[in-house]
Amino acid sequence: MLSLSLRLRSFAAALLALLIFIPLTAVTLEKAFNSSLSQSMLEQLRVQSLTLISEFEMDDSGTHAVMPEQLYNDEFNIPGSGLYAFIQFKSDILWQSLSTLNWQLEPKFSSPQIGSESFIEDFTMQRSYFLYAYTAEFETSQGYQPISFYILQDKQTFNVEKEKFATTLWNWLGLIALLLLILLLVSLNAALLPISRLNKQIRQAESGQLKRIDQTYPPELEKLKSSINNLLDTEQQQRSRYKNSLSDLAHSLKTPLAVLSGTQGLPPQANEPINQINLQIQRQLKRAVAGSTSSFEQATPIKPVVDKLFNAMTKVYADKQLLLTQIIQPEEIGFHGDVTDLMEILGNVLDNACKAAKSQVKLSAFSSKNVLTFEVEDDGPGIPKNKREKLLERGTRLDSYKEGQGIGMAVVADLVAAYQGRLEIDKGELGGAKLIFIFPIKV
Repeated sequence: MLSLSLRLRSFAAALLALLIFIPLTAVTLEKAFNSSLSQSMLEQLRVQSLTLISEFEMDDSGTHAVMPEQLYNDEFNIPGSGLYAFIQFKSDILWQSLSTLNWQLEPKFSSPQIGSESFIEDFTMQRSYFLYAYTAEFETSQGYQPISFYILQDKQTFNVEKEKFATTLWNWLGLIALLLLILLLVSLNAALLPISRLNKQIRQAESGQLKRIDQTYPPELEKLKSSINNLLDTEQQQRSRYKNSLSDLAHSLKTPLAVLSGTQGLPPQANEPINQINLQIQRQLKRAVAGSTSSFEQATPIKPVVDKLFNAMTKVYADKQLLLTQIIQPEEIGFHGDVTDLMEILGNVLDNACKAAKSQVKLSAFSSKNVLTFEVEDDGPGIPKNKREKLLERGTRLDSYKEGQGIGMAVVADLVAAYQGRLEIDKGELGGAKLIFIFPIKV
């Protein structure tokens, strides 16, 4: 299942809410605005109809309408003004306003009941109109007769207003949505800032820059902070007890072995097994302690260790006058492990390189892609390709190769494996062997 960050999840949820809320709001407001316009139009047309009714009279014959030449509302007097009026008796048009002068077709109306009105929002002829109709009774020579009054309003102006409102509405809602998204991003960053700070401190603890998480966090994160600090304390205590127990075991075994080796009358052939037992105890204890350092342990600076080893090698192999070169990039990189283990690994490898070298030994250390790499090479005879693979096979010890590789390489192999590292053998640029040690860096 795809794992998404809290920030992305929160942003996606808020964005989905906006994508639903903004269109619904726009549609609701548009409908409300259109309904309001239609209601306003109904009120206007109703007033216009009352004006016509007040000005209308029937002639004595009862077949013709008597209306003023000029109506009070000038829109009825101007051809094509958009406001039109008709008066109908039974199925005949008695009168129509001057604004209908250019009409080619005579509209067909349905008369409402006497005293009733009707309002049609989309009365279609050649164009679309609002239609308001009202039927009233008037006294004629034939008695009281129903007369219907019709007012038509062109919808063009209404549609223009509706489109203007819709455009303005969507522009403003789009701007509001953009501002809300910006506010959301700022709010999310502010809300998730304590989590980012906590993650940063955890990474600092992993790299050894901090022993405990010490900043103040919101109540929701304080329990997590306490749990992490308890874990750090417990791990530190367990590692201390483990090392102390191993140290006590080493001392308890050393004393009986020393007594045994110093016992008079032991046959000469017993000395060698006793020495082997002593070496095996030291080696196995070293393996048990190696790699037991936590990922929260402070990184051991590499350069001071290399400087110390180079000084020692210069003195030990002074007669060979070797050129010892170190390249550490960057100089502040460190080894996430015990300094004694680092001394053991680099010391054995440098010692063997100095034994095999003619004039040069080079050590390089660099980190990239979450790995720490050491390269030690010399200008000695090197290691043949057919023996490199055999030396790296499981169960074959590096100390089985006698030319330039001492017995300490078995310990080196164990230490590298204890730190989940990898050992490679290649030919170096100096012409001799190049040993490459690759250690993972826990992020």
